[in-house]
Amino acid sequence: MAMTISGLLLLFVSGCNDLLEERPFVPNAVPDQATVQLNDILSNLDLESGIVIVQKDGSIQDALDASMPGGSIYIEPGIYKEAITINREDIKLIGLCSSAEEKVVLENPGIAEKGINVIPYGNNFEIFNVQIRNCKGISPSTSKLKCTGNGRVSPFLKITRDELGNGIAHYMYEVKLGKRQFDVVRIHRVVHEKRPYHPDRCRGDIFMVHGANQDFDDIYYTAGAENINTETSLPVYLAEKNIDVWGIDLAWTLVPSETSDLTFMKDWGIERDINHTLTAMTIARLIRGYTIQNFDRMNLLGFSYSVKIAYGAAGRETQLPKIARNVKGIIPVDGEMKYAASDEEYRLIICSMTAAIKTQIDNGIYQDETGLTLVYLGNLAITAPDDPSPVPDFAGLTNYQVMLFIGSMSYQAGNNYAPYWHFFGGDLTDFIYSDVDRFLRLSISMAPYMPMQLNYDFGKCVCNEEDVSFDNHLDAITIPLFYLGAGGAMGSLGEYSTSLTSSTDITKFIVTFNEDRAIDFGHADLFLGRNADELCWGVLYSWLITHAKVHN
Repeated sequence: MAMTISGLLLLFVSGCNDLLEERPFVPNAVPDQATVQLNDILSNLDLESGIVIVQKDGSIQDALDASMPGGSIYIEPGIYKEAITINREDIKLIGLCSSAEEKVVLENPGIAEKGINVIPYGNNFEIFNVQIRNCKGISPSTSKLKCTGNGRVSPFLKITRDELGNGIAHYMYEVKLGKRQFDVVRIHRVVHEKRPYHPDRCRGDIFMVHGANQDFDDIYYTAGAENINTETSLPVYLAEKNIDVWGIDLAWTLVPSETSDLTFMKDWGIERDINHTLTAMTIARLIRGYTIQNFDRMNLLGFSYSVKIAYGAAGRETQLPKIARNVKGIIPVDGEMKYAASDEEYRLIICSMTAAIKTQIDNGIYQDETGLTLVYLGNLAITAPDDPSPVPDFAGLTNYQVMLFIGSMSYQAGNNYAPYWHFFGGDLTDFIYSDVDRFLRLSISMAPYMPMQLNYDFGKCVCNEEDVSFDNHLDAITIPLFYLGAGGAMGSLGEYSTSLTSSTDITKFIVTFNEDRAIDFGHADLFLGRNADELCWGVLYSWLITHAKVHN
């Protein structure tokens, strides 16, 4: 097992509380007909061919024009007064009707002779749960009208629900997004409910992507806490305030530690993680709309490594019609895409680290095992805290001090890609803003493997000497942006990336308490800090409320 300091330090770089409101809650309800219908819809999703969602103020024709052959168009209940031309092959129009009162109606306003016109490229289309008015006929005769499912193999492998108390529930959806064994992601939802499967109408939304060697549970939901509540868990804090919280475990987090052949990770880069994130957001929007929220685009939060995903996804979607987009705002947390000219020394360090990663990949090393290393060191700190560390790199330190060193004194290892960068403000005796025990518990739950290609893609982007595709359209991003940073980590270094966009709605907030960066608020303090709810979560909540609607 490789346990180098540089590997550990790359982990995350590439990587005002309201009173609880009493609400009625029915704990023993079972899924009703609407939930059964939702499960039917999820079971028949065709994720490979692409999905476009039409909202009640939108246009079915716009969705058709934005779709790929074989795609599925899901339509929110409402009356759509338009004549449409089926101009894609194997298209499916699917009405989303969760009750008898809800209908999707396509009504020819009378301008066109046919309400549905099929051109030669539009053969084999299907319509589900859509009422058609004022249409003389459908041509050609090979087209089909249906009102039932098509028997497609469900991409959903497992759906679970846990109750947290006070009306908050945690849903998990395991979804297969490809044909290979490990092409699976897990989608999370944390939401306040009137009763099971019936969420309260939410005031805002967020979709959260985790950092390196973590998953949604590690850094957001449990984050090493023994008790999950509004003071220890950002998703629970937001859900209690009626924010609809979603997140993802990227595919590499679900690869078991006992997996011996990891060559399949060779091509698992950032573009792949962006693909999976955007598909998961589409699924989240469908479920939200079907559970009495809305089908709106969502705010996308990326932390550390996944800041690249947030910017990359938003940039990619600038090249799509608005009806095909999923992201309405981005929240990069303590991470960067590029360095300013004034930070040239740090960029050059990243370039050097990136070259070393490329050498590893060329030598057939396709996985970063930092997660395994942290699990090993964390277990030692828990089971034998006062014993001397058996790791040569940490000679002279106890097992407990090793984790204090990794958490609070990362900068001493010589990787000065940010001055005095650390996970937690503190020193070899204690953390200042977070509890050490939470870090230890978090460390032993880390994802064992992360694709080395992700580290390489990250480094190429920041180094800016080789071309990467996911930064091609930063200057076309115009959606709202909220940058949240930590003074003892990326902090102000992440502000420069916001200036590379064309957004006119940019908010920046850095949590800082000490001019000495070596002991200032750290990278992971943002989520594990004792008072993180008061110090930064409240600011995020306020931004979400003011950006609940789509502005672009």
